[in-house]
Amino acid sequence: AWLQAGYFILGVRSLGLAAGPMLGGNMAGIDADLLAGTRLRALMVMNIGKPGENPWFDRLPRLDYQRAVTTL
Repeated sequence: AWLQAGYFILGVRSLGLAAGPMLGGNMAGIDADLLAGTRLRALMVMNIGKPGENPWFDRLPRLDYQRAVTTL
């Protein structure tokens, strides 16, 4: 299912839309409210839409070696 979700994201983005998968939600609640009586189960919630103007942030600077690594 996760592989299918990855290809779904690729497909959405290939259409020029933004896709934002969200994990850690109340999937049991989604199953109970929206999928009751079916064999389907929620895996994640995906927000899909057109990105706004300048939606991407610049990449943050990398940590230097001394801060990121502890040598024992």
